Amino acid sequence: MARTSYDQLMKQVLQARFADFMRLFDPTTAAGLDLDAGVTFRDVETFSDIPQGKLLVADIVAEVHTLSGEPRVVVVHVEIQREREEEDFPRRMWRYYIALVQREDKPVIPVALLFYGAPDGLAYETYEETLFGHTVVTFRYLQISLPRLEPYAYLQTGNVLAAALAAIMGRGLRGAKRAALYVDCLQQLLAAARIGEVSPAEADLLADVVETYLPAGVEDRTEFRLQLEGQGGEATMMDLSGLTWRSRVEIETRCDDIRKLVQARFGRVSPDVEAAIDKSAETDEALDAFLIRAGMASTESDLLEPAH
Repeated sequence: MARTSYDQLMKQVLQARFADFMRLFDPTTAAGLDLDAGVTFRDVETFSDIPQGKLLVADIVAEVHTLSGEPRVVVVHVEIQREREEEDFPRRMWRYYIALVQREDKPVIPVALLFYGAPDGLAYETYEETLFGHTVVTFRYLQISLPRLEPYAYLQTGNVLAAALAAIMGRGLRGAKRAALYVDCLQQLLAAARIGEVSPAEADLLADVVETYLPAGVEDRTEFRLQLEGQGGEATMMDLSGLTWRSRVEIETRCDDIRKLVQARFGRVSPDVEAAIDKSAETDEALDAFLIRAGMASTESDLLEPAH
């Protein structure tokens, strides 16, 4: 469940700030795209991997218009790779490329976003196939290895997405440097929210990346709160409720499990029971207790008051 949550968080972030992503890591390509006119995202792109028969599910597939000339529309494919795998990742990127070109009949821009260290932080990776000493396939794609990038170099760009991704770039830091990066990332996101560069929902989403990949200790949270108060800032979800995006996903999943159990036992989830489930989500202990009551209850009313 954790892996799905992490991947889903990053998909939401990239879709929310796709123009920032392209401008941050591939400004030359971004300069030719009409990113301000809007981007069309596909819900799910699934391909059959012939002859192996496996299903390939692309992470981000976006259709973007160009600013002038031909082609008028291109497809950008961003593949998120959180962990190093034994499978030949460059070959998988090539298979995605072939499948997308065949399906879309449009130029495809392939990008790999890695959450593990590669030889280079930002470079073009090449996949080749040879036969009898001759190269028959040469395929190149942009590869971004976040842990290999210097977080402050990107924070200084002023790109609001960089304030979130810098947390992944710097998650290997320890001690005072880690705490300083944590505070700096959140401060930059708050500044962007204050001037309306990002909506409150987007600010919270980006802050969740910082909380998820650069979790702070009590001292770091206190330091951030003090700095925020010193600048006259108000408490927000970014001012650290303690619930990261991943923990909220886990809580909602547990609530869904309880709803399914109640539905199976009593044929419905009444509004009163729904409200009780929501209230129990305030703490892990309350959720655990409600799950036990749901398994032992004889009637719906038994779910509304703890057993004595």
